[in-house]
Amino acid sequence: MFNTKKPDTTIPPTTSRKPTPRTTNDAQHPLAAKKESIISKGCFIKGEISGVDDISIFGKVDGTITLKDNALTVETSGNVKANIFAKVVNIIGTMAGNIDATEKIVIHENGNATGDMSAPKVILKDGSYFKGNVSMTDSKVTAETQKNKPA
Repeated sequence: MFNTKKPDTTIPPTTSRKPTPRTTNDAQHPLAAKKESIISKGCFIKGEISGVDDISIFGKVDGTITLKDNALTVETSGNVKANIFAKVVNIIGTMAGNIDATEKIVIHENGNATGDMSAPKVILKDGSYFKGNVSMTDSKVTAETQKNKPA
């Protein structure tokens, strides 16, 4: 009764293995390579915004936005009063000001834009609202204009 051996229930130590670091190939995961800045619904920014990432605006912006090689999206809750210089501009919310895009401007369903637009492609989807002037430009000319503008 007292001299009986209990079975050994301890787990033998194993050699610790560190997980191998996982490398990603941006070609396999295109979203991993995409960088985006977000202005949240509770934010209000007044002044100049510029950057090298795409920007999505859920809040309010009043000023100037410059994204020479990137996209700007004014989301449903977004309210922008600014002059915009970008590669691509998507309006889903409300936008007032002039837009100069080197690739395209899209006003989506329920998007509301007031001001002058200049781009090689301008798309107004069903249910969108636009008041202003449209100037269809050659993408090469617009790209050169953007390069020569002071930062």
